[in-house]
Amino acid sequence: MLQQELSRAEQPAQSVAFSKHAISRAQERGIEVTPDLMDQLAGSVIRAQAKGATNILAMDTEKAFIINVPNAKVITAITQEEMKENIFTNIDGAVFL
Repeated sequence: MLQQELSRAEQPAQSVAFSKHAISRAQERGIEVTPDLMDQLAGSVIRAQAKGATNILAMDTEKAFIINVPNAKVITAITQEEMKENIFTNIDGAVFL
């Protein structure tokens, strides 16, 4: 699935794409990118666009993603353990998956 996202990241985005950095982080951190997760992320982008957000934190209880809304691109992926020690800056919205 991550290889498909790498290919999608190089094509015009119809839905959410992962940056190379985000793909690398997801692999390193054992975050499984499933079709259901991709649908949730795409829904987050749609909801954020409706509110005028440009950079969001999309999260659930186990993982979080920083997403650039205008480009519909996941910038990075974070696990629950890393969320406890991080401060998220340069975001203007949060969406719960």
